[in-house]
Amino acid sequence: MKSIRKFLLPLSLFYWLGVSVRNWFFEIGFLKSNKVSVPMISVGNISAGGVGKTPFVEMLIEKLAFSNQLSVVSRGYGRKSSGTIVVSDGRGNIASGEEAGDEPSQLAHKYPELIVVVDEQRVRGARKAIELGATMILLDDGFQHRYLQRDLDIVIISAEEILKGDLLLPSGNRREPLSSLERADLIAITRCSDLKEYKHVYTMGRERKSLPTETPTIGLTTKLKVFKHILSNKIVKIEKFTNKKVVAFSGVGNPKSFEDLMLEMNIKVVKHIAFSDHHWYRDDDIQTIIRARKETNADYIITTEKDAVRLREKFVELLKTEPVIVAEIQQEIISGEKILNDLLKRIVQKPKINFVKQTRNNIH
Repeated sequence: MKSIRKFLLPLSLFYWLGVSVRNWFFEIGFLKSNKVSVPMISVGNISAGGVGKTPFVEMLIEKLAFSNQLSVVSRGYGRKSSGTIVVSDGRGNIASGEEAGDEPSQLAHKYPELIVVVDEQRVRGARKAIELGATMILLDDGFQHRYLQRDLDIVIISAEEILKGDLLLPSGNRREPLSSLERADLIAITRCSDLKEYKHVYTMGRERKSLPTETPTIGLTTKLKVFKHILSNKIVKIEKFTNKKVVAFSGVGNPKSFEDLMLEMNIKVVKHIAFSDHHWYRDDDIQTIIRARKETNADYIITTEKDAVRLREKFVELLKTEPVIVAEIQQEIISGEKILNDLLKRIVQKPKINFVKQTRNNIH
């Protein structure tokens, strides 16, 4: 695959040119950003593939939900629908996973009072969320979506990418050049094993000018949070899986990181079946997974929360007979928590009377 991508380098040059011109159009005002009537926090990245964005969004939800009617607005990548879909109205009405997409559906089920809207036109989606009562919006995967103004722009980048670098699409995975990080209000470096590694990555990033010198930066490490049975949601202690043989399967952006988390907990992954990101499972996929467990004599089958969304609605009967466990993942801040909290506090404390008044004026 890497050798094939080398031949795509000329196309990456054209891609860079297109991205640069588009960003310049926004800078000079030729392309316009729309302001909505509630505070907007964008969480995005500059690369395709898994960098731990969804667990970070969940952390923000848990930090912010106490003081706002919070909403998440997303494109709903991988969904089998188009247009505006209210995934959750915050009152218990939740759309199907196929309509919503796996990540928005995951958030809607995990946080029932959260308003979740998906729309390929994020401005329209944000206005729908406000109509439903949102007083603050998290724009998921919003860094490249510059048609919406944001009060706080957070970009997530992995430690590995800072140290090893990458190329622009299609020869690499990068959506934008590193210089785009200068637009961010906060950079979150994920996949750090510990504080020592974060400090090393931070130092190298500044020395190589991979990280802008004026932008605040925080460090994150990814941990297994809890294991649950896929159908009952009953919590199973992580210690129960120590030295147990498991078959893992996942359709995520970075399957290796998922496997590494289990290996760190001394879980014996005898086989990991990796599907494409946002893969919608078929009967033969499930049979392949079950067959792998039987052939390896594994004790459990373990998958991710995102994959569980794509399984529960269609394969309930098959899952009843198999020991399928869902691993919930979380981000932990190892450096810079005060930086993040202060930035969020600044957004939360903005005057709300004007937002309410503007919201009423925008609803027709």
